[in-house]
Amino acid sequence: MRRKLIGLAVAGAMAAPLAAQAQQGSTVQIYGLLQPSIDFVDNGDDSGTNMSNNNSRLGFRGSEDLGGGLKAIFQLESAVDFDNRSGTGWTRRDSWVGLAGGFGSVTLGTQFTAYKRSTDFLDPFADTIGDYNNVFGVPAFDQDGFNDRFTNSVHWTSPNWGGFQLMATYGLNGDGDGDLHEEDSGDGKDDAFSIALTYKLGGLTLVAAYEDQEDRLEVDLGGGAGFALESAKSYKIGAGYKLGNTTFGLMYAKEDFGSVSGAVGAVPVVDGDDLERDLIFASIKHSIGNVDLMASYTWADDFDDVSDSGAQAFAIGAAYNFSKRTNIGAYFTMVDNDDNVAYGLDAGHAPSGAGEKVKAFSVRMRHAF
Repeated sequence: MRRKLIGLAVAGAMAAPLAAQAQQGSTVQIYGLLQPSIDFVDNGDDSGTNMSNNNSRLGFRGSEDLGGGLKAIFQLESAVDFDNRSGTGWTRRDSWVGLAGGFGSVTLGTQFTAYKRSTDFLDPFADTIGDYNNVFGVPAFDQDGFNDRFTNSVHWTSPNWGGFQLMATYGLNGDGDGDLHEEDSGDGKDDAFSIALTYKLGGLTLVAAYEDQEDRLEVDLGGGAGFALESAKSYKIGAGYKLGNTTFGLMYAKEDFGSVSGAVGAVPVVDGDDLERDLIFASIKHSIGNVDLMASYTWADDFDDVSDSGAQAFAIGAAYNFSKRTNIGAYFTMVDNDDNVAYGLDAGHAPSGAGEKVKAFSVRMRHAF
């Protein structure tokens, strides 16, 4: 009996802070997404097997009720490395603090742009080796471009206005430690702006987005070669439609990385050349019981003034859902490069050289909590 009373006292002592927290309208959640994969990759000249993290993450998020319909909100998120111990530290992923209310939400910190967020739902291969970021948003010279985060940023998401919702992200120029992307060392570059509008009606979702970055991107070709991009602008339109157990996705993008300046190296680009291109993405996903079947196709046109600089990417896959939180999937993808570019896979698998194909088969486990 004494042990039971002690146990009840301990339980009560532990529950008291939680009860007080609930009364104050505060919540804190620990969440995560663990999705390592084993990848079998052929990069043109060589082949091998390795493990990928596929954007696995761990984070904390929460809110506090401030009264009058106003809440304080926050999120702190870190990458989780399964393949090595070279983690880059906390808050390198989406990490922010802000306010939410009748105006929507405003957050300050490191966060995905409105441009990126607006079309993520179109890709059934997101966070796999077949992710559309293999080709979209990168100028094929080992450099992040669009579909990324802004550090030092302010993001606004509007309320839902009869199916319409607006998002906007403004990236400040940094001060020597901050820059556009979290990988950059930063040297006080120009500001950047990203905006997106979505409309939802039943199973239909329509998207239009635009992003503008000035004097932000420097392309590293290795061996001391490279060049600077004076500006980078992109707009895209997309549509998703869910019909029964089948979901369709379609997107068109126009990416303009501006004119080139600086040294070039082996890539056939010269001072003043214009890196502008068109892209098309299409996807389909069909569910049969606990099984999801999916396929996607990406086409990237040549850059203006640069011949044989396009690519195509294909992906097919299937996933078995044990529950809403856990599944195992198998995926095959191929990126077919034209002679003068070297697109790789988003998981970090680069081709052996320009014009080579990259092929990969991947088995991934995904668990969310």
